[in-house]
Parts: sequence; C-alpha cells; structure tokens
Amino acid sequence: MRRIDHRILVGFTLLVALIAILSYLTLFSGTVGLSWSDLSFVSHNDSVESRIFWEIRVPRLVAAVLSGISLAVAGLALQTLFRNPLAGPFVLGISSGASLGVALSLLAGFSFGHFGVLSGAAVGALAVTAIVMTVASRFENSTILLIVGLLLGYFIDALVSLLIMGSDSESLRVYVSWGMGSFGRLTFDGIWIYAVCTLVGVMLLVLSMRYLNAARMGDDFAKNLGVNVRQGRVLVLLGASLLAAASTAFCGPVAFVGIAVPHLAFMLFKTSNHRVLMPASALCGVVLCLAASQFSKIPLNAVLSLVGVPVVLWVIVRGGGIRK
Repeated sequence: MRRIDHRILVGFTLLVALIAILSYLTLFSGTVGLSWSDLSFVSHNDSVESRIFWEIRVPRLVAAVLSGISLAVAGLALQTLFRNPLAGPFVLGISSGASLGVALSLLAGFSFGHFGVLSGAAVGALAVTAIVMTVASRFENSTILLIVGLLLGYFIDALVSLLIMGSDSESLRVYVSWGMGSFGRLTFDGIWIYAVCTLVGVMLLVLSMRYLNAARMGDDFAKNLGVNVRQGRVLVLLGASLLAAASTAFCGPVAFVGIAVPHLAFMLFKTSNHRVLMPASALCGVVLCLAASQFSKIPLNAVLSLVGVPVVLWVIVRGGGIRK
C-alpha cells in the first residue's frame, strides 16, 4: 500500500512539474520572446508584448489545458462505459456533428449568430448529443449506443462530403484548416465559456465515479452493488458529450488525446481506481496538449498522431485494455 501511495505521489508531482515547465514555455517562448523578469507588458495596454501575451499566449495556454482535461477525462469515462480500450470522446459521433455544423456555416453559408464557426460546431455537437441521450433513455445496452454513435458519424460524414463537393476553394480551405485542430482559435472572451463547459462536464463525471468503478466488471456487477446503472450511464454520456462538444467547438477535432491518454495514465499509475485514474488522465492530457502546442508550425493533429498512434498500436498488439 505504501508503495502504491509512493507511486501515486511521485506520478502526480512529476506531472505537475511538467505542466509548470510547459506552461512557462507556452507563455514566454516563441517567435517573440517575452522575459519573465520584465512583467510590465502583462498589464492591459496597447504594447505589442501585451497583445501577444493576452490575445495569443494566454488563450493558447488555456485552450491546451482545457482540451487536455476535457478529452482525456471523456475518453477514460467512455472506455470504461463501453469496456472498449479503443473508445474515445468522438465515438458517439459528436465530432462528426460538430464538423457538420462547421460545414453548414463555412460551406453552405448558414449563419449561427455572432460566434460563427463556434456556434455552428456547438449546434451540431449538441444535436448529436440529444439523439444519443434519447437512445440512452430507451436502451440499457451500451453496445447499442456505440453502434448508434458510429452510424451517426458515418451518416454525418456523408453529408459533409456532399457539402464539400459543392463548395468554393476559399471556403474549403478554411474548413480544412479547422479540421486540422488548433489551440490558437480560442479568444480571450471565449475562455470563460469553455471553462464553464469543462467544469460542468467534469463534475458530471465525478458524480458518476461510483458507477465507473463498478462498471469495469460489467453492469450486472454494478447493479448487485446497488449502483443505479441507468443514471450512471446517462451522467457519463452527458458529461463526456459536453466535454467533447466544447473541445471540438473551440479547438476543432483534436485527435488521439481521448484514446491514448487514459492508457498513458494507467501505464504511469498502475491502478484502475477512477479516483486516481481520472485526475491522472486529466494531468497527462494537459501535458500532452501543452507539449504539442510547442510545435506551432506543425499541424496539431500531426504532432498528436506521433504520440497517439504508437500508444493505440501498443494496446492492439498487447491485446488488452487499459484495465485488467
């Protein structure tokens, strides 16, 4: 027990230290170097340094942190719910729904209000979430939800393909850029909206913690322990959907974080207890996203794929899940 506690303490300490280092690099390194010793630019003024810090560096840092937390925690919850080591936050078709909303905004010319692409992504993601939640309220079999999500994803991707065929080159270029994912799209005004969505989504998953720990052994086992399986499933779906929708809306479809990070957290902490694994996954997700944001000249999903693909291949070759 002491050895396990020591591993957990060392693991969390290491992750927090890495986050601190990467946060410093995100804020103060780049094409324009900002010195920690000179903090005069931090105040709100019209200087170039101030605009770079508040309008570019801080939103990018927050986007990476919130995306890492959102996608990693959502991925962990969905992998547990479906008892599938390759499940991710986009398995329910939420990413495809967001892509449809963006496609309607950019390619078909539909207006979604002041926020434009952001609103389109949110509308599409929430529409798919509503469909999935309706199915979840009628069926107890988690496999059916997985099948519905995959079918929705294929159907929506087909609709997006039709929109792409009839779009002009400039609109298509913007849409393809959004599809690559980026932490640089979040504005300072949108930070609070993203933060609130992340907080609510994480709280829903925290409330389902007892179900997640019991669901590792199957829904029948959870029922024998007196766990409300239907309520737990709904909380997980709602929380994971909200987290994935917010991340996709603000940063585009960010690849592999939701699939790979829970496995990395398990490899580091060697525990299936979600009271440890959930915060561990959140911190690992933040580390990965902050590290990927350092390569600003390389597409975000290309960097994440370099980490995510080997992890997923390792899981497949190993033939097991993240929890035994």
